[in-house]
Amino acid sequence: MSDEADKAPKKRRLGKWIIIILLVLLILGGGTYTGIAYLNNLPPFEPSGPTPEEIAAQRVAEEQAMLSDVSDHYVTFDQAFTFNVPDGNVNHMMQIEVALMVIGPQNEELAKQHSSLIQAVISEVTSRQTYSSLVNQSGRQRLKRLLLEAIRSKMSGVVQKPVVEKVLFTNFVMQ
Repeated sequence: MSDEADKAPKKRRLGKWIIIILLVLLILGGGTYTGIAYLNNLPPFEPSGPTPEEIAAQRVAEEQAMLSDVSDHYVTFDQAFTFNVPDGNVNHMMQIEVALMVIGPQNEELAKQHSSLIQAVISEVTSRQTYSSLVNQSGRQRLKRLLLEAIRSKMSGVVQKPVVEKVLFTNFVMQ
Protein backbone atom coordinates (compact mmCIF):
# COMPACT_ATOMS: atom_id res chain seq x y z
CA MET A 1 0.00 0.00 0.00
CA SER A 2 2.82 2.33 0.62
CA ASP A 3 3.94 1.98 -3.00
CA GLU A 4 0.55 3.05 -4.19
CA ALA A 5 0.50 5.92 -1.71
CA ASP A 6 3.91 7.12 -2.94
CA LYS A 7 2.86 6.91 -6.61
CA ALA A 8 -0.28 9.03 -6.13
CA PRO A 9 1.60 12.21 -5.05
CA LYS A 10 4.19 11.65 -7.80
CA LYS A 11 1.40 11.35 -10.37
CA ARG A 12 -0.16 14.58 -9.09
CA ARG A 13 3.15 16.40 -9.27
CA LEU A 14 3.83 15.00 -12.72
CA GLY A 15 0.30 16.02 -13.83
CA LYS A 16 0.87 19.54 -12.42
CA TRP A 17 4.18 19.85 -14.28
CA ILE A 18 2.61 18.69 -17.52
CA ILE A 19 -0.17 21.25 -17.14
CA ILE A 20 2.34 24.01 -16.32
CA ILE A 21 4.51 23.09 -19.32
CA LEU A 22 1.47 23.05 -21.61
CA LEU A 23 0.38 26.47 -20.34
CA VAL A 24 3.88 27.90 -20.83
CA LEU A 25 4.00 26.48 -24.39
CA LEU A 26 0.55 27.89 -25.11
CA ILE A 27 1.57 31.34 -23.85
CA LEU A 28 4.86 31.27 -25.79
CA GLY A 29 3.08 30.10 -28.95
CA GLY A 30 0.44 32.81 -28.65
CA GLY A 31 3.05 35.49 -28.02
CA THR A 32 5.14 34.29 -30.95
CA TYR A 33 2.14 34.33 -33.29
CA THR A 34 1.13 37.77 -32.05
CA GLY A 35 4.61 39.14 -32.74
CA ILE A 36 4.83 37.58 -36.19
CA ALA A 37 1.28 38.67 -37.05
CA TYR A 38 2.04 42.24 -35.98
CA LEU A 39 5.23 42.43 -38.03
CA ASN A 40 3.68 40.83 -41.13
CA ASN A 41 0.24 42.53 -40.92
CA LEU A 42 -1.60 39.23 -40.52
CA PRO A 43 -5.29 38.94 -39.48
CA PRO A 44 -5.64 40.67 -36.14
CA PHE A 45 -3.24 43.45 -37.19
CA GLU A 46 -4.25 44.07 -40.81
CA PRO A 47 -4.01 47.77 -41.61
CA SER A 48 -7.26 49.53 -42.30
CA GLY A 49 -7.48 51.50 -45.52
CA PRO A 50 -5.57 51.21 -48.78
CA THR A 51 -2.27 49.41 -49.14
CA PRO A 52 0.88 51.30 -50.13
CA GLU A 53 0.55 49.89 -53.66
CA GLU A 54 -3.00 51.24 -53.95
CA ILE A 55 -1.89 54.66 -52.67
CA ALA A 56 0.95 54.76 -55.22
CA ALA A 57 -1.42 53.79 -58.05
CA GLN A 58 -3.85 56.50 -56.97
CA ARG A 59 -1.09 59.14 -56.95
CA VAL A 60 0.06 58.11 -60.43
CA ALA A 61 -3.51 58.38 -61.70
CA GLU A 62 -3.88 61.86 -60.14
CA GLU A 63 -0.61 63.04 -61.70
CA GLN A 64 -1.68 61.77 -65.12
CA ALA A 65 -5.02 63.55 -64.74
CA MET A 66 -3.20 66.77 -63.82
CA LEU A 67 -0.89 66.44 -66.83
CA SER A 68 -3.85 65.98 -69.13
CA ASP A 69 -5.37 69.19 -67.71
CA VAL A 70 -2.24 71.23 -68.46
CA SER A 71 -3.36 72.07 -71.98
CA ASP A 72 -3.76 75.67 -73.07
CA HIS A 73 -7.26 77.06 -73.41
CA TYR A 74 -8.20 80.41 -74.91
CA VAL A 75 -11.01 82.64 -73.75
CA THR A 76 -12.20 85.25 -76.22
CA PHE A 77 -14.77 88.01 -75.91
CA ASP A 78 -17.74 88.50 -78.21
CA GLN A 79 -17.04 92.19 -78.82
CA ALA A 80 -13.93 94.19 -79.54
CA PHE A 81 -12.97 96.91 -77.09
CA THR A 82 -13.17 100.41 -78.60
CA PHE A 83 -11.69 103.48 -76.86
CA ASN A 84 -10.81 107.08 -77.40
CA VAL A 85 -7.10 107.52 -76.84
CA PRO A 86 -5.88 111.08 -76.18
CA ASP A 87 -2.79 112.52 -77.86
CA GLY A 88 -2.49 116.10 -76.78
CA ASN A 89 -5.52 117.95 -78.24
CA VAL A 90 -6.43 115.17 -80.71
CA ASN A 91 -8.39 112.04 -79.81
CA HIS A 92 -7.66 108.83 -81.64
CA MET A 93 -9.76 105.69 -81.80
CA MET A 94 -8.35 102.39 -80.69
CA GLN A 95 -9.99 99.02 -81.16
CA ILE A 96 -8.54 95.83 -79.71
CA GLU A 97 -9.70 92.26 -79.60
CA VAL A 98 -8.32 90.37 -76.63
CA ALA A 99 -7.87 86.64 -76.04
CA LEU A 100 -6.82 85.24 -72.67
CA MET A 101 -4.67 82.15 -72.44
CA VAL A 102 -5.42 79.97 -69.41
CA ILE A 103 -4.14 76.53 -68.43
CA GLY A 104 -6.67 73.80 -67.75
CA PRO A 105 -10.42 73.57 -68.09
CA GLN A 106 -11.02 74.76 -64.50
CA ASN A 107 -9.28 78.06 -65.19
CA GLU A 108 -11.18 78.40 -68.47
CA GLU A 109 -14.48 78.04 -66.63
CA LEU A 110 -13.40 80.58 -64.01
CA ALA A 111 -12.37 83.07 -66.71
CA LYS A 112 -15.69 82.64 -68.53
CA GLN A 113 -17.61 82.92 -65.28
CA HIS A 114 -15.89 86.21 -64.40
CA SER A 115 -15.73 87.61 -67.95
CA SER A 116 -17.63 90.77 -66.97
CA LEU A 117 -15.06 91.54 -64.30
CA ILE A 118 -12.21 90.90 -66.74
CA GLN A 119 -13.82 93.16 -69.36
CA ALA A 120 -14.12 95.92 -66.76
CA VAL A 121 -10.43 95.57 -65.89
CA ILE A 122 -9.46 95.69 -69.58
CA SER A 123 -11.56 98.82 -70.08
CA GLU A 124 -10.06 100.47 -67.02
CA VAL A 125 -6.45 99.79 -67.96
CA THR A 126 -6.76 100.70 -71.66
CA SER A 127 -8.62 103.93 -70.95
CA ARG A 128 -5.55 105.21 -69.07
CA GLN A 129 -3.25 104.83 -72.10
CA THR A 130 -2.08 107.56 -74.45
CA TYR A 131 -1.66 107.38 -78.22
CA SER A 132 2.06 108.08 -78.12
CA SER A 133 2.66 105.24 -75.63
CA LEU A 134 0.89 102.71 -77.91
CA VAL A 135 2.36 103.68 -81.30
CA ASN A 136 5.38 101.40 -81.12
CA GLN A 137 5.66 97.67 -80.39
CA SER A 138 7.19 98.15 -76.93
CA GLY A 139 4.15 100.21 -75.89
CA ARG A 140 1.82 97.37 -76.93
CA GLN A 141 3.91 94.85 -75.02
CA ARG A 142 3.76 97.12 -71.97
CA LEU A 143 -0.05 97.28 -72.36
CA LYS A 144 -0.20 93.47 -72.45
CA ARG A 145 1.87 93.30 -69.28
CA LEU A 146 -0.30 95.91 -67.55
CA LEU A 147 -3.47 94.05 -68.55
CA LEU A 148 -2.06 90.72 -67.35
CA GLU A 149 -1.02 92.16 -63.98
CA ALA A 150 -4.36 93.90 -63.46
CA ILE A 151 -6.43 90.84 -64.44
CA ARG A 152 -4.33 88.52 -62.27
CA SER A 153 -4.58 90.88 -59.33
CA LYS A 154 -8.36 91.17 -59.62
CA MET A 155 -8.87 87.41 -60.13
CA SER A 156 -6.59 86.59 -57.20
CA GLY A 157 -8.80 88.76 -55.02
CA VAL A 158 -11.97 87.04 -56.23
CA VAL A 159 -11.04 83.34 -56.64
CA GLN A 160 -7.70 83.23 -54.76
CA LYS A 161 -5.66 82.28 -57.84
CA PRO A 162 -4.41 84.24 -60.84
CA VAL A 163 -6.25 82.10 -63.50
CA VAL A 164 -4.84 83.92 -66.59
CA GLU A 165 -1.40 83.05 -68.00
CA LYS A 166 -1.16 85.44 -70.97
CA VAL A 167 -3.03 88.29 -72.61
CA LEU A 168 -3.00 88.16 -76.40
CA PHE A 169 -4.15 90.76 -78.91
CA THR A 170 -5.94 89.15 -81.86
CA ASN A 171 -6.61 92.55 -83.43
CA PHE A 172 -5.07 95.94 -82.64
CA VAL A 173 -6.17 98.99 -84.63
CA MET A 174 -5.47 102.66 -83.96
CA GLN A 175 -6.66 105.61 -86.06
